Amino acid sequence: MFSTLDSQPQEWLQNDPELLHTLCVCCFRDSVSAREWVHRLVPRDKNGQLLKWSAKGRTIRNLDRRAQFAERVSASYDQLDFSVHCISSTEAQISQFAQAFFLHNNQSITQELDSKNRNCLVFKINQQKTIKMPVLRVAKLLWIYFCVKYMKEVNSLTGFIYSDWFCADMPEGESKALGVSFVNFLLSQTGINLQLSIPHKASQSEADLLSDWFAGWSNSSKGGTGNPQLSAKLDQLLERAPQKIDWIMFACNIEVVQD
Repeated sequence: MFSTLDSQPQEWLQNDPELLHTLCVCCFRDSVSAREWVHRLVPRDKNGQLLKWSAKGRTIRNLDRRAQFAERVSASYDQLDFSVHCISSTEAQISQFAQAFFLHNNQSITQELDSKNRNCLVFKINQQKTIKMPVLRVAKLLWIYFCVKYMKEVNSLTGFIYSDWFCADMPEGESKALGVSFVNFLLSQTGINLQLSIPHKASQSEADLLSDWFAGWSNSSKGGTGNPQLSAKLDQLLERAPQKIDWIMFACNIEVVQD
C-alpha cells in the first residue's frame, strides 16, 4: 500500500477554538496508481501545472477549479480504486488531544518561553537530547500522530506514507525533518509500525495532491466556509459509498482519576 497525507489549513493552530482542521489520508495500491489518479483528477493552471487546493487566484477562478475537481471525482467515482479518509477536529478538540498527551507524559515534558516570547514545550528524548517547539505547533503535530494512530487501528493502515505537509511546517532556519521526526518518534515509541516520509523538494512534490484537495474540500465543507453546491456534492459522495470516501469528526475525552 502507498498512502499520502496532507492537512488543511496548512498552518499550526491559530488560537481559534472553533476553527476546523482536516487531515486526509489517501490509500493507493502503489505510487504509480497515485500518480495516475493525481493527473486524472487534479486541475491544472493555464501553463499545465498541477494546482493545490489553496492555489492563489481570483475567487471565481478558484471556485471553477474546485467545481471541476468535484465533477471529475463524481464522474470517476465508480472507477476509483483508492480510498479517501478525512479526519476533522476543531482547535479546541486538538488542544484536548495535546492535553491528554501532556498529562500522560508530564514527567518528560517541561514548559518555557522561546526568544520570541512564545510558550513552548520541551520534550526530553533521552539524557542528551531535547526537542523544543511552540505549543501551537506541537498541538498540530500531536494531532497528526493521533490521526495516524487512528488510521492504523481502525482502517488497518500499512505501508509507505508520503507527505509534503511537514515541509510547510518547517520554520526558517530549521531542519525540515524535525516535525516529521517528532511524529515518527512518537509512532515508534508507542509500537505503531508506521513511518512518514517527506519529499526532498516540496515544490516538485505531486504524489500527495489528492490528499491536499480532499482535505481542502472536506475542511471547507464541514467547517462552513465552502461553496454550498460543493459541500452538497461532497455529502452525496460520502453517502454513496463510505468505503471509498469517508469523513469523521475526531475528538477525545479526558478523564482525570485521582488515586
